[in-house]
Amino acid sequence: MASWRLLSTVLIAFAAILWALTEKKSDYEGLNNNVTVTGPDPAFLEDEKELSQAVFCPVPSTPQAKETVLLVHGTGMTPQINWEYTLVPPLIHDGFRPCYVAVPQRLLLDAQTSAEYISYAIKKLANESQISVVSWSAGALATQWTLTFYPETRSKVRRHIALGPDFHGSWSMIPLLYFNMFTEAVVQQVPWANFVTALARFGGNRALVPTTSIGSSTDLIVQPGFYGEAWPGFTDSWRLEGPQARNIDLFKLCAAKVLRQGGLPHIVSHDSLLWEPASHQIIFDALNNEETYLGSADSVTADHCRGDRADHLPPGSEAKHAAIMPELTRYASQMPSSGWPELPLRDYASSLERFKGAPA
Repeated sequence: MASWRLLSTVLIAFAAILWALTEKKSDYEGLNNNVTVTGPDPAFLEDEKELSQAVFCPVPSTPQAKETVLLVHGTGMTPQINWEYTLVPPLIHDGFRPCYVAVPQRLLLDAQTSAEYISYAIKKLANESQISVVSWSAGALATQWTLTFYPETRSKVRRHIALGPDFHGSWSMIPLLYFNMFTEAVVQQVPWANFVTALARFGGNRALVPTTSIGSSTDLIVQPGFYGEAWPGFTDSWRLEGPQARNIDLFKLCAAKVLRQGGLPHIVSHDSLLWEPASHQIIFDALNNEETYLGSADSVTADHCRGDRADHLPPGSEAKHAAIMPELTRYASQMPSSGWPELPLRDYASSLERFKGAPA
């Protein structure tokens, strides 16, 4: 099994190098970075009734709830598959009110449309107070797009906690193009896609709200993810920049703690970020932090790095967890290939003049 994982990583890296050698430069090359979008949100193109029906909460609102937490699922998932056996019971146990947004076609279609659903959900749930957002995988990328290009929506978010995000795209999307196993959102997640490039050019490579990003060096879905912060010129897909960003590599964090006690580290995979005790410790450290709104690696102990499942999960969780990645494969395989050439950017993200005239 380990040899197959190593081989798959090498193949992904090789495909990424080939793509980089053959792909034309983006139209956005050489333009200013770190532009913060201000002003009103873009108008929704989706029907408001459809947007509203996609937002629901598994528990009613109570005056005792600490805060509403919007859960944004990943590719190929429904909200229930993604969250009911991973984070909803612990959230309820700790006094939070979890709510869902169900993105159409499970995030496999245009991520710009997915962002409308996320924006609407945040506005609907926030009312007079801010809310927190917890996202997984490509749901985090779509959330970051929303926070970047929807400034009114951004003002309603207190914190964002991203699990296994591919903020800079992912190498693992590249082989899917060669094998004709892609959709609109898959193409948009290629590291050199206009979607990812525009996100960075408008400041989406920075944390625009307090953002705790939890990744793993051993996550084979979000790659590259193993460089760390000491490699100039190399960027992990899941990291954000800026003073409001907190990036935590769960594998490296736990490996160090376990090795110091004479134990052996375990693999932290793309899906296990959803239920690892150390991951939950950081999530709730962030949710309960009313000063910086960020989670801390210092809150994690060796006991949290035991490699099993977090507390307060319901019976049957292990079987549900084992079905998450197969569910992605099953659902994605039913989708026809679409989205190549890449979908055009919406007007609000495609104006070169907005880049050229903006301060760095």
